[in-house]
Amino acid sequence: MTNTQHFDWRNELNKTVTHSLVTTFGLDFLLFEDKKGGDVDTIHNARQGIWATDEARSAYENRGDYNSHAYHSHENYINKGREDKQKYQSGKLHDAYRNTTMKHGEKRHLDHIISAKEIHDDAGRVLAGLDGSELANQNSNFQSTYDKINIAKKQHSTEKFLNEVLPKSINNYEAKIKNYEQQLAKLPKDAHGQDVLDLKQNLRQAKEDLEALQNIDKEAMIETDKKARAEYNHEIGMAYYTSSKFFKNTAKAAASQGFRMGARQAIGLVLAEIWFELKEALPNLLRKCQINFSLEIFWGGTKKYLKQYF
Repeated sequence: MTNTQHFDWRNELNKTVTHSLVTTFGLDFLLFEDKKGGDVDTIHNARQGIWATDEARSAYENRGDYNSHAYHSHENYINKGREDKQKYQSGKLHDAYRNTTMKHGEKRHLDHIISAKEIHDDAGRVLAGLDGSELANQNSNFQSTYDKINIAKKQHSTEKFLNEVLPKSINNYEAKIKNYEQQLAKLPKDAHGQDVLDLKQNLRQAKEDLEALQNIDKEAMIETDKKARAEYNHEIGMAYYTSSKFFKNTAKAAASQGFRMGARQAIGLVLAEIWFELKEALPNLLRKCQINFSLEIFWGGTKKYLKQYF
């Protein structure tokens, strides 16, 4: 037995910061306990399926079905495709997912880094009242890559693609190649004809596709995703937290508690939202610094994370 207890520093830090926000900015009228509940809709809560108002919940439930054509026929998407085609033809098209320049002969697809489906179904986007097709088709959300990478990624997030989809896709291609090789091995040495040519071509293509998947630079792909999401979340945050809807609902929440909302409380609410997002990133930031802690690296990582809000 031991009297030593594990100190939950994250919980204590959260309580301390939350208490400071409530007392400093006069946010007693809101229920900020881990952002569950509360009288004002926030982007974080909306993405967790927690709604403060029936209006916001109804808007999300009635967002409409995802229409792939509307997202992939957008003017920006078409123009970016044409632009990347010219770069590809001149041998200057960079594929960030593999961290390489695309070769002549490789089939090119234009990918939405954050999938159009994810953006359409993002409760934060709906809460901010922004058009999904416009957000999805920003230059910051485009990446040309090898066609089979885009086909495998589909509507998955980068995280799910790398951790779940990619390993399965590689296994499938390895099995396909083995099958083609076994079929060819069974043929007579002098076998010829279109079927044999097709089989050999299928084998070559499968090997090329497998190589492309194996050459994915995971760190580069994750970094590309982070940059796209930072731009995306920044736009959503700016649109919602500077909107009349947000301040109207904040004032209404204050009034329902017999409290007059001022600029100080409005600022405090925005800072509270930022804190609850930041606290989820702190463990990862600290893990990166745990071997050789550097305050400069820690603050650098913190500032990089916060840039999506400012």
